[in-house]
Amino acid sequence: MGDLHLDDSLARELADLSALQRLGSLNTEYLPVLSGDLRPAALVAVMDEIVLGARTVLVELGCGSSSVLLARLLQQRGFGHLLSIEHDERMAAFVASQLRREGLGSVARVVHAPLSRHPAALSRHGQWYAPKLVHDEVLGYVERFGLVDLLLVDGPGFGDSRYPALPVLRAVLAPGATVLADDADRPDEQVVLTRWSEEFGLEFRTAPRTSLAVATVPA
Repeated sequence: MGDLHLDDSLARELADLSALQRLGSLNTEYLPVLSGDLRPAALVAVMDEIVLGARTVLVELGCGSSSVLLARLLQQRGFGHLLSIEHDERMAAFVASQLRREGLGSVARVVHAPLSRHPAALSRHGQWYAPKLVHDEVLGYVERFGLVDLLLVDGPGFGDSRYPALPVLRAVLAPGATVLADDADRPDEQVVLTRWSEEFGLEFRTAPRTSLAVATVPA
């Protein structure tokens, strides 16, 4: 078992190194590595889905330096938009500032949405992003650009706190949209994925050499 775990870890490290090479064209200036950022191989898997699936209306829960790279990709392609929702004020401020500095405000926007008790949470006192703020921001985004065709769930936090993402956002997901969830190898996230599968008819698979689970919204 130890050797298998080592082999898997080594495969992921090699996949990350390969992914960093592929990301080279987007590394136009230095970005810090932030806690919670997608690993390079996972970020490349998201970008592949954007390009191969022709995704243009993106929503991301939880942001970081990887959000700036996604925005650079959208600008490089010449179409597509990204709405990022982040509960950590410092993180949201950094990403928003970086987007402004790089002139990416026309393709990406960050919303600081503090955590609060949420009716869709699994536990009685469970928290998620502020309900009214998320509703208003997502509604305005969809009215402007159309239904969401890619949802990336990488926040908030740990445990089952990510569960409300689909109960809240399922209505704005386009038929055939892609749902991606990071940290899918953690037990609590696996519970959430199972609930989503049962309640929304999603079949998740793991992107090779990543902890990213991927599913397609039924047409």
